[in-house]
Amino acid sequence: MSKLSESKLVGPELVVSILSETDEPLTTSEFQSEVTNVVSFCLASSAIALNLMWIKGTIKGKRTEDRKRVWWVEN
Repeated sequence: MSKLSESKLVGPELVVSILSETDEPLTTSEFQSEVTNVVSFCLASSAIALNLMWIKGTIKGKRTEDRKRVWWVEN
């Protein structure tokens, strides 16, 4: 996350930007770590935001064999 640290992206735009910059799907905790690299605090739960965006079809997600959720965007 190099250039996003100076960005004013918030909400869904931030989520999509973070997921777009990764080569592999991110777990919820990995995603949260990336968010904290960009903004010092987040008012919403990442898990809730990711699930809502998944329901809307904005991002993709699935449960892994070890019961973690991973998230990504398709370009």
